[in-house]
Amino acid sequence: METQNDEITLKELLEKAKEWYSYLVSQWKLIVLAGLVGAALGLGYSFMKKPVYTATLSFALEDEKSAGGISGALGLASSLGFDLGGSGGGAFSGANLTELFKSRSMVEQTLMQPVFSGTDTISLAELYIRTKEWREKWQEKPKLKAIQFPPLTKQKYFTREHDSIMGKMYEDLSKTSLTVAQKDKKISIISIDVKSENEAFAKAFSETLAKQVSDFYVDTKSKKARMNMAILQKQTDSIRAELNGAITGVA
Repeated sequence: METQNDEITLKELLEKAKEWYSYLVSQWKLIVLAGLVGAALGLGYSFMKKPVYTATLSFALEDEKSAGGISGALGLASSLGFDLGGSGGGAFSGANLTELFKSRSMVEQTLMQPVFSGTDTISLAELYIRTKEWREKWQEKPKLKAIQFPPLTKQKYFTREHDSIMGKMYEDLSKTSLTVAQKDKKISIISIDVKSENEAFAKAFSETLAKQVSDFYVDTKSKKARMNMAILQKQTDSIRAELNGAITGVA
């Protein structure tokens, strides 16, 4: 029984190479034409496509992990009614903080902050709308044509159309433009990357978003301090009243 030999000799390989070379030479006009068309399409696309800028902001997280030596003191303070927040992590731990940056509340508050554009002071939301050229698309839609986003406008004054547009901006930013990540788990450094066709928007949005979350962090932490101060003030007033009563009794 004969077996089929699928091996190819060097001579046959060289003959095949010569055949392919001859074929390519005979089709050189078509190959050059295809190369020119591809180059023209690539060049046209490069001119039509707007450049995308990326603004990157990095910051370090505060290490709130409590040492074992002070756990007793924290427990004693808690028994007296003081909230010192001794537990590490919480709402401002690495993973939670990255989600806080990407939350709709933080993004929308950031979009309503003022930014200087040309000779005008407008909101970041308005700058985003101009960058995306949405107003040109709204000319034939009466409900959207007159909508404005003045800086620092409270959400309670939004109409349903305002809320829908803000939702669309948040969706676009969170999916394609905004990235918040802790790039190395061993290092407490978080990076914010904002991509936009508008260089000014990318820079302003990343800086303003960091400030909004920072203000929220300070407000949350200072709230504990205010609560502790109120408890301390109440205890001080009680001790003063007891002391005054004792002095009056002695007199």
